[in-house]
Amino acid sequence: MMFDVNRLEKLKALACKFGYVFKNPELLNKALTHKSYTNENQGCCIKNNERFEFLGDSVIDLVVSRYLMTRDGDMTEGELSKIRAQVVNEQSLAQFARELDIGSYLLLGKGEEGSGGREKSSLLANAFEAVVAALFLDSSFDKVYEIFLGRYKEPIDGLTTEKRIVDYKGHIQKHCQAHILSNPQYHLICESGPDHAKKFKVRVFILGEPYGVGIGRTKKEAEQYAAKQSYEMLMARQKQRV
Repeated sequence: MMFDVNRLEKLKALACKFGYVFKNPELLNKALTHKSYTNENQGCCIKNNERFEFLGDSVIDLVVSRYLMTRDGDMTEGELSKIRAQVVNEQSLAQFARELDIGSYLLLGKGEEGSGGREKSSLLANAFEAVVAALFLDSSFDKVYEIFLGRYKEPIDGLTTEKRIVDYKGHIQKHCQAHILSNPQYHLICESGPDHAKKFKVRVFILGEPYGVGIGRTKKEAEQYAAKQSYEMLMARQKQRV
C-alpha cells in the first residue's frame, strides 16, 4: 500500500513514542485500521486489524507472564494469574492506548467516527493489542519485551509489590452471608465480540435487587469487576446507616 506523506509522518510519530523505527510501516498502518474503515472502503487493498488483535493479545500475555515469572519467584500460580489479569484487561490496555494517543492515529469509518469511536475503551484496547502485534512482526519478541517493559514496568511492579489481589467475590459473599443472609447472584447480561476477543457483561443481584455491573474478557473477570462495584455500593450504604 502506498502512503501519502502525511499518513507516513503520523505513523513515524507514533512509532517514535515507542522509540522504534518500523522497517515495514504498512504493518503499523494495518494495526490502526478498524473494520469500519475497510467496510466503507472496500476498494482499498488494506485489511483491518482484527487478526493483529488476536496476535497482540497473545504477545502481551506472554510478555507479562515472562516478566512476572522473573520478578518474584515466591508468587503462586493463582497470584500470578490475578496480577496478569489486572494488567492485561480492557481498562488497562485502553489506558495504555490513551497515553500514546492511539485514537488519533486510527483509520475509522464515518459511522464509527461519528459515534465517538476514537474514545471507546474496547476499540482502543484492541488497537493497542494490534500495535503490539505489528511491533512483534516487524522485530522480535525480545524487542517487544524490551519496549513494553520500558513503558509499563512500573505499574506491573506496583501490583507485584502488593502481592495480594483483592477477591471481591469472596468479600461480598462473606458480607451477604453475615448481614443479609442471602448469597449474591451473578447474571450474564450479554457477550459480544469475535471468538478471540470476547467481552462479557455481568450484573450482581442481591435479594433480587440489581447491584454492580462488570465487563471482562472472561465471565470470571466480569464477575470480579461486578462484585467490586457491588461491594463498594454495600459499604457506602452501610456508612449511611451509621
